[in-house]
Amino acid sequence: MAAKFKDNKAASGRPVVVIGLDGTPYSFLDKEMESGALPNLARLKRRGGFRQMETDIPPVSSVAWASFMTGRNPGEHGIFGFTDRKPGSYELYFPNYRHLAAETVWNRLSDDGARCCVLNVPSTYPASPLNGVLVSGFVAPNLEKAVYPAEAYSYLSGAGYRIDVDASRAGESLDMLLEDLHATLDRRREAIFHFRRQEPWDFFMFVLTGTDRLHHFMWKRYAEEDPVYAREFMRYYSRVDELVGEFTEELSDDTALFMLSDHGFCSIHKEIYLNNLLRDRGLLSFRMEEPEMISDLEPGGTRVYCLDPGRIYLNLEGREPGGIVARDEYSSALEEIESLLLAAEDPDDGGAIIRRVVRREECYSGPYLDRAPDLLAIPHDGYDLKGSVTRQDWTGTSHLEGMHTVEDAFVYIQDEWVSEAPGHIRDLASLLLTARES
Repeated sequence: MAAKFKDNKAASGRPVVVIGLDGTPYSFLDKEMESGALPNLARLKRRGGFRQMETDIPPVSSVAWASFMTGRNPGEHGIFGFTDRKPGSYELYFPNYRHLAAETVWNRLSDDGARCCVLNVPSTYPASPLNGVLVSGFVAPNLEKAVYPAEAYSYLSGAGYRIDVDASRAGESLDMLLEDLHATLDRRREAIFHFRRQEPWDFFMFVLTGTDRLHHFMWKRYAEEDPVYAREFMRYYSRVDELVGEFTEELSDDTALFMLSDHGFCSIHKEIYLNNLLRDRGLLSFRMEEPEMISDLEPGGTRVYCLDPGRIYLNLEGREPGGIVARDEYSSALEEIESLLLAAEDPDDGGAIIRRVVRREECYSGPYLDRAPDLLAIPHDGYDLKGSVTRQDWTGTSHLEGMHTVEDAFVYIQDEWVSEAPGHIRDLASLLLTARES
């Protein structure tokens, strides 16, 4: 067993550690811990509380991690997806860390004098100053802008640090993807332990995003017990388990330890291109036969359109530049679209595709509510909702094997905080702050 050592604390208060396993489902971990395949995680489970947790809607990393890090809902922090609409336009942009409109846990701690190390949390690009070290995670196209301070960049660039895997490799070869996943995990591990041991810290968080990439391209191989790739799937998780075990064994006894995932996962049965469904129902039209993006829509022939994954917007008069849905039609138009979505059936077997449709006021509140989608469609497991406009049919498949789910994220809390384990990802931030102050 590794010897424990006293952490180099920068300020008074209890040290807090948060470990994120991106997209790792509760049900998967529970099964594999019971099987003996993840002994270090199973050891931690015996020392704390491990439970299922819901995430925000839609269940994408940019939204979920923003909700975790701020303790706020999207109507308060302003992040609704990996892409969003420019106000008063059909054009899209990619929200980044600068667009986050609520304060993060680590910024609050930093302002109070605590030293923070935050590594590879998605949607923290570009890195901004704090009392400590921040290394941005996905999506971060430039390593230098992804790291604060400059001294940390010097170390990482010299060490060959990798921000993420090259997911395009999955389309060429799963073996190439696996090679990249393991190489990226090697670099991530080196960086984690470097900052763990070299930096004085009071709050330390890191996220492993390779788990999410593994699931997207190999989940069905795991679920169907592929003789080669199910074993490779678990070999990667064995390495994750070893990293978590080594990291947690070295923590001092007074450290408050938390772990979580940002959403669940399941196998994909079919991809559903909702814009094509809306087009086929006569509710959406485009200016050309082969549109490339949602901004190619024809305003005068469009009552409703969709962004990934299942974010539904009315083409509303006075809000969209060419809106044709009158304000006094708003409620009836929502009801029309709700009914259409809930009635959608798999053309091959007649199965229901959409499990429920929620209005924005049901899950969001705050100063950015007016930027939210009007409706959010939540599918039955296996139906992956897409906003693409480049496909001809409204159902199909691709090389992706796994999809995100709202349910089945996990949260782990050690020792005395077990009874306060939250049921929703937004509720964890306040508990981290309380633990720090205890």
